[in-house]
Amino acid sequence: MNPLVGGVARATLAAAAGVGIVLGAVHVQGALAVGPAPGTPAAARTATDAVRGSALVCPGPELEGVPGLDDVPVTPRVAAASAPLRTLTGTTPSATPGAVGLTRLPGAGLGGPVTARATNATADLPATTGALVSGSQSLAPGLAAAQSWLLPTGDHRALVSAACTPATAEAWLLAGGAAPGRQERLVLTNPGGNPVTVDVTLHGPDGVVAASQGKGIVVPARGRTAFLLDSISGDVTTPVVHVVADGGVVSAVVNDLWLDGTRSAGSDDAIPAAEPSRDQVIPAVSIDGSAVLRVAVPGDSEAVVQARVLTPQGPRALPTGGVTRIDGGQVRDIDLSKLPKGAVALQVRADVPVVAGAMVTRGTAPAPTDLAWSTSTPPLTGVAGMPLVDPAGGTKRLARLLALTATGASAGVEVVTVDPQGVQKSVRLDVLEDATTAVAVTGARSVWVHRTSGTGELRAGVVSTLTDAVGTLVTTTPLRDTALRTTTVGLREVLR
Repeated sequence: MNPLVGGVARATLAAAAGVGIVLGAVHVQGALAVGPAPGTPAAARTATDAVRGSALVCPGPELEGVPGLDDVPVTPRVAAASAPLRTLTGTTPSATPGAVGLTRLPGAGLGGPVTARATNATADLPATTGALVSGSQSLAPGLAAAQSWLLPTGDHRALVSAACTPATAEAWLLAGGAAPGRQERLVLTNPGGNPVTVDVTLHGPDGVVAASQGKGIVVPARGRTAFLLDSISGDVTTPVVHVVADGGVVSAVVNDLWLDGTRSAGSDDAIPAAEPSRDQVIPAVSIDGSAVLRVAVPGDSEAVVQARVLTPQGPRALPTGGVTRIDGGQVRDIDLSKLPKGAVALQVRADVPVVAGAMVTRGTAPAPTDLAWSTSTPPLTGVAGMPLVDPAGGTKRLARLLALTATGASAGVEVVTVDPQGVQKSVRLDVLEDATTAVAVTGARSVWVHRTSGTGELRAGVVSTLTDAVGTLVTTTPLRDTALRTTTVGLREVLR
């Protein structure tokens, strides 16, 4: 092979693999062409196969390993599983036996792998390490994972969860505030074998924060970096974080921790929101008291933003702030506290792309309170799910609620739960157009969702709560599509 052409071929293969396209090997003499030869039958041009390898990243203890801050010891419990076979409509997994495993970042394995579908692999994470969740061969399609932790007493009383996500080159995260005692920790985790350089930009009510801090952050190979957003600016009342990685991909999570004087005001994680769009939907917003909708405009142009709530009875106008203008680069919070109690979704539409998230609280000062962040998500096109494992440190089972929302049209949905004995239960229901339906899933060890009919765009999330003598703790975990299939693109030889 010509050395120059060989290098191009290798570069092309690497680039394609980076976006999830697997290219078939080809002997190249003169040039490389991506695509089929003229006259190739359509069926031979591309092939869609079940994925044989899936990977997700969990942030680990968000309150530990931040320079300049004392650690707050927490013990995140990670749980991972592959979806039940019945939910993999249109996907036939590899016949080669596979496994779901957990690995420290950096470090060794966490417990033994599981080799059966709908069976949870669980482990408690030690200090300052993230986790890599992997699914191989027959267990690669439908891989989902989440981490959670609980502090039932003390200054940092909270229930916190985060979905484990694929690493990406860019992310938008919405969480935090400028109240005294409120801290936002950004945790960046690199699952790859080389260091990655990251630029972090902070947006607020006055636009982009001009600061050199946050630029050129190095995330070590198979490791993580955590820092306070206050190091960029400590007085942004409505922070929105833009993360851009160079030389690789990272997983990004923001933890919002609030100690109001001596009163615990809660904590939760925010994972990346759906990429900027003119239509955003935030599922599983569990209203019961104070709540806000946060909207940011990434571009330079002003946005005319329309927001509404999607209830079990259908769409309803917001009590206030349903239509607002937001300048380019700026962030606006819209009060939702007058909405009635219940699990709903929020739809945000604008004339330019925006990003969106929402925060709800439980309890009223001067008693301890808790908070939960929900982020906008892309519509589900395959199967989504979540292992439901109670975090360490609790003596009571968490209450769990699955919230489903359809937009644009109705959607038929199958919800599959797996109980502690491994027995699967299926419920089929119709989610009305522009409405939200809730299903109790307390006691299940995992829950899985896929659309069975209809053309409505489906979104989902799990609301977890714990009520004790002090009050109610709450956290929300958005559900996202799991990896199911990969596309193989044929290469053809061009002789010159």
